[in-house]
Amino acid sequence: MSPSPSITVRAHAKRARVACIACQQKKQKCDGRAPSCGNCVKGSRTCIIEDPSTKRQYPRGYVEALEERLARLEASLSVEDGDFDSIDHDFNRPQKHNHQPQEVPVPIVASIDTNAQQSASLQNESANNDGETINELSEGPPVLDLLCLRAAGGEPHYFGSSSAFSFTKLFTARLRGAQVRGPGMTLGGVSNSFVQSRPRAVPAPMPGREVARILTSSYFDNVHPQYPFLHRPTYAEYEDAVMTACENGLTPDPLKAFFVFMVTAVGALAVPFAGAPLPESLYTAAEDLFEYVLQLNSLETIQALLCCAMYSLRSPIGVSIWTLSGLAVRQCVELGLHRDIPWSKVESNTLKTEVRRRVFWCSYNLDRACAVTLGRPVSITDEDIDVALFLDIDDENITPTGFLTQARTSNLEPATVVSSALHTIRLRRIWARMQRTIYRETHSVAPHRNSSSTQKFKDELQAWMDAAPEQLVEGCAANNAFGSPEWYKLMYHHSILLLHRRRLVVPPECDDASVYLDCASSSQAICELYRTLYLSQRLNDTWGALHVLFLAGLTYVHCLWNSQETRNTIRRDIVSSTCTSCMIVLAVMSERWDAVAPYRDTFEALSNATQAMLVDLETASCMPSGPVLSSLQADQVTNYFAGMADIGMCSSVEQLLMDMITVEY
Repeated sequence: MSPSPSITVRAHAKRARVACIACQQKKQKCDGRAPSCGNCVKGSRTCIIEDPSTKRQYPRGYVEALEERLARLEASLSVEDGDFDSIDHDFNRPQKHNHQPQEVPVPIVASIDTNAQQSASLQNESANNDGETINELSEGPPVLDLLCLRAAGGEPHYFGSSSAFSFTKLFTARLRGAQVRGPGMTLGGVSNSFVQSRPRAVPAPMPGREVARILTSSYFDNVHPQYPFLHRPTYAEYEDAVMTACENGLTPDPLKAFFVFMVTAVGALAVPFAGAPLPESLYTAAEDLFEYVLQLNSLETIQALLCCAMYSLRSPIGVSIWTLSGLAVRQCVELGLHRDIPWSKVESNTLKTEVRRRVFWCSYNLDRACAVTLGRPVSITDEDIDVALFLDIDDENITPTGFLTQARTSNLEPATVVSSALHTIRLRRIWARMQRTIYRETHSVAPHRNSSSTQKFKDELQAWMDAAPEQLVEGCAANNAFGSPEWYKLMYHHSILLLHRRRLVVPPECDDASVYLDCASSSQAICELYRTLYLSQRLNDTWGALHVLFLAGLTYVHCLWNSQETRNTIRRDIVSSTCTSCMIVLAVMSERWDAVAPYRDTFEALSNATQAMLVDLETASCMPSGPVLSSLQADQVTNYFAGMADIGMCSSVEQLLMDMITVEY
């Protein structure tokens, strides 16, 4: 549909001709032609110019091409009830510049030889071929969504019907700003004086083969089973190439070096003897290569973001997990990883297809965990996702040409490295449905009080628990809490708290004794399980663990104060044991991370007040009265709020705390 004649396309201001950088360096006369001057055409190079005012460098004709595209889009959008086919056509129209991307390193997934001829042939096939491939593609998303603009050797990008620019251009500066704060879960991260005054670690040199082997094994034993977004055999090739280059006095490929630094940095966090300087120094070395990887705007960019998130989950320094998970999901959307696009019909590389799915679902997993923990909206709704889950198969059995064995499909079969990750993602999808139906941030309606929906989700959670795969026992996996029966119990009981937590705080107050008893029982189980796992050294410190534990402890004392049935059911020695378990773990975490101290001190005050209340009830035989904390204690806890909010606190947790301080019982 052509634009209306009444719409005037803006005229471009005439620009002075600027000699390209190559002609200036070679002292040649530049004719200033767009999109490439005559000398650059003869030399088969990209014609790059520099803006005199900003000193930015970009291909000649780049700005003009953007302006022309913008004008066409504005013209199309301004037509009332217009057809958007013209916009679709604009995205498939050849651009007016010949900018070719620089050669990039081999991806961390298997490399695919993709050149300009292949890209052109795909576009021609989409336009002319009426054979089997295009027929099958046409059954899926629209052609615009599938056959997107593609640079030679680049990653395919997904364009919805209103796409206009690359998201990657926006987030590099955002990440730079986020790196000066601690990780936490929130957008801001930890901003206490400890993080602010902490000197930047000196970048570490590349570790030797033996040290790298130990740290890499630590990563793939402790992190990879939960977030399998890397392909271990391909990473091993990366590591070998980097080590060989360093041993020969050569500079390793920056992409490969980044992943080796990041994997060893995260692995060092899980090695008891590593000490604080080693992971921080390795992370700093990777950080120096971070911007290069981001600029690739590819699948490896998302893997890099997820690597940083794995570090931030376990470290007092790094980028906010909320920031990283959101960026990872949005970059997945830009590359179309959320859509069930039959990539195998375009690129028959089984390994790359499978890693695409792993990368998306790991990003989804992290995003859902952050959103539900903090009570925030998700980055992408389930309705916008139609890509299948990745297969339950070990890394070694995935090759570019196919699978070496059949994927696991039943609990009767032995578990693989990714079995627990897949089961966790299924739980996150249950969380997402809980958030959409019974757990909404709205006060106009109260769908969360629908007992039938609540019971339906409890049944789903129990079915999820019953279907948990067996723990992998190979190597050091038996020492990892993730995937163990205790871990599945933790996640089940945490899900029960998520199911009820809004009901505990949204007026009118909950009058269902069974809800309080359910929450108290699950909170007690979480506190005891965390104590067991920490004392057995099977669980490392993570910000997620802090949030789960603190929510459990806070909910536990809240139920004791608000429910007589709960007080009558739970013995005092059980209350003391549960509160002690929570305090022990918080105390251990605070010794390693200063930012945990407000959580520890707040719960200690609440625990002491709760147990004192129970003693008073036994002697006076009366209902509890007054606020939980004295005015002095309340002032102290209020001062802790700022530090706790920096790390992250959902509204229901905040409301529970405020009730403890202000409500008269």
